[in-house]
Amino acid sequence: GTNGYELWNYDGTNSPSMVADIRPGISSSDPEHLTVYNNELYFSANDGSNGVELWKYDGVNSPSMVTDSPGISSSDPASLTVFNNELYFRATDGVIGYELWKYDGTNAPTMAADIVFGSGSSYPADLTVLDNELYFSADDGTHGAELWVYDGVNAPSMVADIRTGSSSSNLAGLTAFNNELYFSANDGTHGAELWVYDG
Repeated sequence: GTNGYELWNYDGTNSPSMVADIRPGISSSDPEHLTVYNNELYFSANDGSNGVELWKYDGVNSPSMVTDSPGISSSDPASLTVFNNELYFRATDGVIGYELWKYDGTNAPTMAADIVFGSGSSYPADLTVLDNELYFSADDGTHGAELWVYDGVNAPSMVADIRTGSSSSNLAGLTAFNNELYFSANDGTHGAELWVYDG
């Protein structure tokens, strides 16, 4: 009620406390997509000057921004997921649309795949690891948002066009369970229902 939406922590005993007021004042930095990678906490946040960017917190020092897309525009990192000892996420550099990016914890983040070439966006979402492969929803501009897979080496490929044609099956909630991938999808006939894929 005083500092806006900021990063907080709780040790299980004492009262929760604010870690940092990343965007000072009543305005919010809106930390989201909290994900642990290399014993550090990564998340997206907006400090009010650089837009929504990738941040990290080591549990001791003040949170810091990992990288900044030029100016006030945001890279909007989302769906942070650890895969192949790297941090994967959706983002844009302001030139290429929203695509799949990765970060090794040391060097600057790089784009892992440009599914829709140029300024178009594939909007990768719900990144989930199963059997050493990265599954996610993406739209290649032809088939709508469908299920895709990436092995970390070869270019990502569409697993299935669940809702045939240009309409999206609107995959959501991808979750690994019992060595299979479960999710909600709409094939255009049955509405949004529970689906499974064994890889």
